[in-house]
Amino acid sequence: MKKFLALAGVSMALSGIGVPLLTATAEAKSYVVIAPMHGKKSHHSRHCRGLNAAKKIKRVTWKWAKHHHRPKCHYCY
Repeated sequence: MKKFLALAGVSMALSGIGVPLLTATAEAKSYVVIAPMHGKKSHHSRHCRGLNAAKKIKRVTWKWAKHHHRPKCHYCY
């Protein structure tokens, strides 16, 4: 019985039933870059041209940036 449950779990994971669980955890750990003293956007890359004037940049989670009203940069997204 244990082998059947293990096989069923593996087949469901490979068939795509477990995919939403993986994307939810990956989204929770995604990071963005912000310039604390300049601008009000969140950037995908630290090499974005929207960060040219920034003297300091900071890496934060996307969840934090969204909570603090930092919309996505239109250059890098």
